[in-house]
Amino acid sequence: MELKQLKIDHEFKAAIQPLAPEELAQLEANIKSNGCRDPLVMWNDFIVDGHHRYEICQRLDIPFQTVAMEFQDRAAAKVWMLHNQLGRRNLNDYQRSEIALQLEDLLKGQAKERQGTRTDLESTPKPNIVANLPECDGAATEPPRQDKQDTEQGRTREAIAKTAGVSGRTVDKVKAIRAAAIPEVQDMARTGAVSIRAASQIADLPVEEQEEITEEITSGAKPTEVIKRHIHVAQNSGNNEWYTPGEIIQAAKAAMGGIDCDPASSDVANQTVGADVFFTQEQDGLILPWRGRVWLNPPYAQPLIAQFAEAVTSKYEAGEFEQACILVNNATETGWFQRLLSVASGVCFPSSRIRFLSPDGKQGAPLQGQAILYVGDDFQRFADAFGELGAILSRWSR
Repeated sequence: MELKQLKIDHEFKAAIQPLAPEELAQLEANIKSNGCRDPLVMWNDFIVDGHHRYEICQRLDIPFQTVAMEFQDRAAAKVWMLHNQLGRRNLNDYQRSEIALQLEDLLKGQAKERQGTRTDLESTPKPNIVANLPECDGAATEPPRQDKQDTEQGRTREAIAKTAGVSGRTVDKVKAIRAAAIPEVQDMARTGAVSIRAASQIADLPVEEQEEITEEITSGAKPTEVIKRHIHVAQNSGNNEWYTPGEIIQAAKAAMGGIDCDPASSDVANQTVGADVFFTQEQDGLILPWRGRVWLNPPYAQPLIAQFAEAVTSKYEAGEFEQACILVNNATETGWFQRLLSVASGVCFPSSRIRFLSPDGKQGAPLQGQAILYVGDDFQRFADAFGELGAILSRWSR
């Protein structure tokens, strides 16, 4: 039996989902009554399993045992920790999705490391993070005009979500929440005080409204009633099937030189857009790779608008596509719009509301104005193409 100071790796500790207060109290009661029966797991003198038990034992002066495990590197140790947590029955879908996102980040890091390593000098193979992931029977089948690598990426993503016990769409929602919601909202979703759907709706509101909602819910108000009162008109909850007028598409083609990919489209919509590759709702463009010059008129309902905004930014930052024109409501105060602005080099605010077309060809009457954001390196070409539609602002405007 031991009672000594152990090394704490803060990155490892941060990867651990915290226990709920009642769970922590139960664990402490069990250790007080029966001692610390399960040994703490160590790697390179750092704790990789047993952080809560260690804290309790140190505080109460209770002896504990340790056992060493061998891992090839930090990534392998962290993957083991994440998989080990998934065995906890008390994790909710939000917490499981957070673990899935950590596994996804580790996988991306491993892939980049392999790309940057000369294989002719590599004597020891790198650990395969997804080696122990099960086959995903529900993975997306290979979409038209996608190569083998694209399909494997989709399958890997779905396999990680399946290992975590959630759907890929749930992971996407949690990723969008983490990008746009204030920490208090994320904490409420993590503890189950609000649902993932509710947290997604809150995340789309301005920070001030998120803070007000948090305060009301903390004071005992019902989350559904609070959210309903605060939902902004920008969160258009009507029919998502509205098509872009042809003149807007022609301006986008002039701005980028063409359209290679439309991630949120349909057979009917693409008759006007004319993208080389387009993804329907069934194919789910959120999880498929985008290429070249992208046109995007995403669904305006939550949580899809926030999810597509996050997809634009993360995919562009990863170098997945070259340029994009994105048509959205001009909800400048929302988290998802601010996220888009973080990568946009220019934006057009049309001088009149764009009258979208319904599936039967009728013009809609939108409740607010729109914005076309440009992501790419040729701002001047974008400004020339959209200048007649309205005011053009550059990221570098003074």
